[in-house]
Amino acid sequence: MYKHSLIGKAFLFVTTLCILVMGFISVSVAGENETEILNITVGEPTKLSRLVNQNTASLAVSRTGVVAVFYPKPNTGPNFYRTSTDLGRTWGKEMDSPAVLAGGSAAATLRDGGVLKFLTTDSSFKGEAEFRTSPMEGEYIDGWFTLHSTFAWFNDDFTKFEVAPVQVYMPDAPTSPQPQLVMGKWPTFADDKMIQLANGDLLAVMQGSFKGDAKGRTIICVSSDQGHKWRYYATVAYDPKDPNPDLPGQYLGYAEPSFELLPNGQMICVFRTQYSHYPGEYRPIHISWSDDMGKTWTKPVETNPHLMNICPELAALDNGVLACQYGRPGFHIAFSLDNGHTWQDRVSFSHLPCGVITGQFDMIKVGPNRLLAVGNDFEGTKVWPLTVDRVKVSTTHERLHGRVLDGQDHPIANATIERSPNRYTSDDWLGDETTIKTKSDPWKAGVPLTVGSPVLGYRSIQKQHGYPTVKSDAEGRFDFHDVALGEYVLTVEADGYAPQHRHVNVRPQSQSQDFRLNPGRLVRSKVMDETGRGIPGICVVLNRWHVHTDSGGYFHWSLDNPAPQQVALKIYKRYSGQYEELETTVALSQLESEPITLKNN
Repeated sequence: MYKHSLIGKAFLFVTTLCILVMGFISVSVAGENETEILNITVGEPTKLSRLVNQNTASLAVSRTGVVAVFYPKPNTGPNFYRTSTDLGRTWGKEMDSPAVLAGGSAAATLRDGGVLKFLTTDSSFKGEAEFRTSPMEGEYIDGWFTLHSTFAWFNDDFTKFEVAPVQVYMPDAPTSPQPQLVMGKWPTFADDKMIQLANGDLLAVMQGSFKGDAKGRTIICVSSDQGHKWRYYATVAYDPKDPNPDLPGQYLGYAEPSFELLPNGQMICVFRTQYSHYPGEYRPIHISWSDDMGKTWTKPVETNPHLMNICPELAALDNGVLACQYGRPGFHIAFSLDNGHTWQDRVSFSHLPCGVITGQFDMIKVGPNRLLAVGNDFEGTKVWPLTVDRVKVSTTHERLHGRVLDGQDHPIANATIERSPNRYTSDDWLGDETTIKTKSDPWKAGVPLTVGSPVLGYRSIQKQHGYPTVKSDAEGRFDFHDVALGEYVLTVEADGYAPQHRHVNVRPQSQSQDFRLNPGRLVRSKVMDETGRGIPGICVVLNRWHVHTDSGGYFHWSLDNPAPQQVALKIYKRYSGQYEELETTVALSQLESEPITLKNN
């Protein structure tokens, strides 16, 4: 079975890759031609499981620096964990976890020793909506609203644990689910870290509702006995009315929160705000701040620029960098140098869309400038180490240059080299007469229909977007002049050769970017419905490249020659439930000789 992927992930398969991304923040520097950027190093990931679409991988770290990663495996349920004593560089043997993990799974690093981990005793997986609520049903017992869930108390090296029930005092909690709410059921612990205050109290964020709530709210509860009993502390955010009805998707309220204690003493909290059955209808994550240790909070505002869409996770590093992991489609980490007011320098671990990847993941700080992130790419569940450093660099623009060569190092003339940003923006989805006309949503508008145009990370790189393009000369040389420092994507195409793409980082005195193209073999086929009519606008993922069918249902693309006997294939119509999706491995000869039929749903 084909494991869905995108070509934009290749940079994550090296042992260490320095990603120098633009961070043109207004800071005081010594020279007029200097600015501060982030140097983000992504280490080689550790593969935990081949399971791709899952919700339950999570991380925890003890006061001694031992890290644990909890994760599921196919057909076994989410009940395994491994530990690391070197901040995630290497991992020990696989062990059974004490219970089935909740998605994301809240955890607290206890100052006096041990790790508190939120679990659920329900071993069934009934789909996302039921999974998030049914294990957490509750009732009033002697004035306490009791969640039917458990905590596990681990020792510092995660070799021993005790499991015990918890009680949460929630005087305004409903005694049954509120059917008018999409996700706002009973108050439940969010899939986020807990914060221990100076006096030893634990704070945890919860999502859910009070009696009479029309939408979901985010609250904080506090425990003074190491997590056994909890009581209401404060409401972080609640708004029964949609604060921005012009946005796509159904307004959810404030859900899936993550909070963090900043070095300046502030608290910060981020929230999901959207619910929709349609993957294109995404809303930005919102953010709020507190100056009194979480008792009162500012009115939530949209992240700037927008971070989309679900399951944000915050981590504050000692150097003042704030990281926010988020996703759907895919999952990513963005960074802030001003305590969350603006965001920059996104690192993407997966661009897989909703339905292929859930967009649920976890991230923790394991050192002054070191993070661990766990999530899914096209190969399965992995954990990635990251280091994040602040550096000063020259603001002088640089050259981005190189050569295009064949396998014998002969120059390839007249190759097309396009330089595009490594990010998603609304500008990447500008439509014209060749595109689908939809709402001005950066993930949905302007889906390209032009035949054979590669789409990197579901982002069209067609020429109407105005991305700079140059041609290689007779010696195969190309040159982009006056390029701002930062991360880009170079895509190279030449007649008779298979295309290539590469993530590059422009920095002072960047080295030449040389491409060696393989001979190409043109593949052409057709996608039709059950009546034999060609279907336009079908997305075809062909060995990790995305192409779209033309008005007659035909698509073509160049593969490496000699081409493989079999190709991985995924075919679907974006934002349409009209046709069934097809995901398979097919013989190349069959692909070229037989049209592909999509069944109607």
